[in-house]
Order: sequence, then C-alpha cells, then structure tokens
Amino acid sequence: MKKRLLLIFVLFLSVKLFAQGWRPIGARSSALSNASVGISDVWSYYNNPAATAEITQIEVGAFYETRFLSKELQSQALALALPIKKGVFSLGAFTYGYEQYRATRAGLGYSLQLTENFYLGAQTNLNHLRFNANYGSSLSATAEVGVLAKISEKWMLGLSVMNIGNQRISSTEERFTSVLRAGFRCKVSEKVLVLAEVEKQVIHSFSFKTGVEYLPFENLFIRIGAQSGPASFSFGFGYKKKQFAIDLSTNYHQILGWSPSFGLNYQFKKNEK
Repeated sequence: MKKRLLLIFVLFLSVKLFAQGWRPIGARSSALSNASVGISDVWSYYNNPAATAEITQIEVGAFYETRFLSKELQSQALALALPIKKGVFSLGAFTYGYEQYRATRAGLGYSLQLTENFYLGAQTNLNHLRFNANYGSSLSATAEVGVLAKISEKWMLGLSVMNIGNQRISSTEERFTSVLRAGFRCKVSEKVLVLAEVEKQVIHSFSFKTGVEYLPFENLFIRIGAQSGPASFSFGFGYKKKQFAIDLSTNYHQILGWSPSFGLNYQFKKNEK
C-alpha cells in the first residue's frame, strides 16, 4: 500500500514537472546534478540549444533513466547534432512514463556561432501527453532559446529560456511554465572542470546546482554534483575511447531515493559521410 501511494505521489509530481516544459536529460548532466547549461555536447539539445554550436563533428546519443528505481518512471531519449557549413542542426526525442501516463517530446534546433566568442541557438518542440483511456491526450508546441558566451580560455557563460511564449497545455488552462537557467563552466586545468548554475521556474523558488568533472586517468572521468530545491546529490563515471563514450550516473533524493541513468554517445570521424 505504501509503495502504491508513493507511486501515485511521484506520478503527480512527474506530471507537474513535465507541465513545466523541461526535464534534465543526459547521464553526464545527471552526474553533475544537471548543472549543464554551460556544457557543449550532443545533450546540449536538452540543456542549452546554443551550446551545440561548439560541436564540429556529427554526434549521436542514447539515454536511459529509471527515476527512483521505479519501472513506471522510465525515461528514454535520443539526440543528434549535425554540423553544417554554417551552424549546427540538432534533433531530439524523449519519452517518459508507462501505459497509464506517457509524456513525449520531440523537436528540431539550430545553433550558430555569431562571433568568435558568442553563440546563439533556438529550438521548437512538440509535447504530447497521453493519459489512460478515460482522460485522453494533448499536443502542444513550445520554443526555447539559449546563448553561450566565451569570457576567456577558461570561462564560458550559458543562458537558456524554456517556453518563451508561455504556451498552454492543449485545450486546458495549465501552461508549460517558463524556465530560466543561467550558469558557467570553468576549465580549472586540463583535468578539472567546474560547473554551476541557477534555475528559476515561474511557480518555484530558485534552485542552485554545482558539479565537478575530474579526469584522473586518460579517457576516464569522475563526476560529482549537488543541488538545492529539492536537495539532492549525484555522482557518476564516464569513459571515452576514440569515437565512443559511455556515461553512468545516479542521482539521490533524500525522500524518493536513487535515480540511475546510462548514456551512450558516438562521434563520427570528420572524413565519414
């Protein structure tokens, strides 16, 4: 009975989170408590559309997460970054839930390096919510913009705004809440990367996040992170060999428990077509 009540509570929380229009995606991001607005990789599609502009080779990624170790709260996502002569196109598709409640998001983004030190990106997504047969489904569109600025060789600043039009969930009074994220990445040395950001959602207070990525050996990454509102911590590992990268992470919530995730990325060689 307790497990069923907990599942009902988590599902309610999940609907509210998805209604806000943004969910953190990516095993590397998860290991850093999602302090990822300043990171540039294929998962920037979900974290800051401007950051994909730093990608110079075709890259694809797959992601899987089980929130709070519950099979009803599984997430799967795909991402693609496609550099062209001028800018980078990106694609993303994400699904979350089970047969009684399913949230799906898919869309297209484009980013561009405007100057030597300034990047701009935008994307649009279709958001589909499907409940059981008694409650039907809804389909709505949202848009996101982001910027990335290079302050020095070590410092990068990122800013992302989700749902800039404050769109409604189709045929309801509920809205996808606008989400503002601002933060930085600092390359302390060749082995240490420090990240921090602040997140503000319209109906919630500020959330502060920070993470550290450490390269103790060639190709092996160790990551830790923490955040407030709600308080949680995270850690994970990454291994990169040639074009392949594998990321493992877990996030811990003091009440709901562990949320492990897995990511697999592949970066095409420049001479591949």
